[in-house]
Amino acid sequence: MKPSSARAVTSQAPAWRAFAAPFLFDVALPLTVYYVLRSQGTGQWQALMLSGTVPVGRVAVMLAARRHVTGFETFMIGMLAVRVITSLFTGDPRVLLVKDACLSVAAGAWILGSLLTARPFAFQMGQYWSAPAAQHGRDAAWHRSPALRGALTRLTIVWGCGQVLDSVVGVTIATTCAVEVVPALNRAKGLALLGLAAIVTVLYSRHCASRRGLSLFGTVPLRNRDPWVAPQAQDPHTRPVRTGHRRKDSPS
Repeated sequence: MKPSSARAVTSQAPAWRAFAAPFLFDVALPLTVYYVLRSQGTGQWQALMLSGTVPVGRVAVMLAARRHVTGFETFMIGMLAVRVITSLFTGDPRVLLVKDACLSVAAGAWILGSLLTARPFAFQMGQYWSAPAAQHGRDAAWHRSPALRGALTRLTIVWGCGQVLDSVVGVTIATTCAVEVVPALNRAKGLALLGLAAIVTVLYSRHCASRRGLSLFGTVPLRNRDPWVAPQAQDPHTRPVRTGHRRKDSPS
């Protein structure tokens, strides 16, 4: 299957599946593996390391199936690689938990840093979940509408700051709470902040749709009544439409 075909199939999948897989492999299964291993007498550091292999396995399976890596996926692979490599240099479970919490700062910096590129993170995520045909339409809308660019830029700032906040709270939990409860608390914290970011995103997207005629993550970002669209050059072969009063016929 070609990468474009795989992306089209992914974009047609139910929306709940796009969120269920990360929740299962990045939250539920790692927690289950950690606490099952601890109940069997495995050390804290070993249990944390083994539970961290679950997200790595999911990414490896995705890459083997699709054989195509986007910029966002490259970043996630890099984050996982840093986590695994740096974990080998310490045997202290608390240091391992603090390090994992600090990775959210890198994620926030990457998201905010995308503001300096041609396309911010929020636009890239919309492209990631869109079919190839919709991607071309969204890219054209990005060039035409300053309102669309501004809205996605503001969402990128919200998401990036959310990752930084996630790191600050995570480090606080990792340094002040018992090691046994830190994995569960940090997962709950992450889900709470993710839910808050999702609510803000949905409310802001609805605001843009109702007030400005923008569909931030839809297949047709610009609607007909959008007044914030840059005018297109008129086709010289198109006959202009006259809007003045109809001229009365002169008396014969």
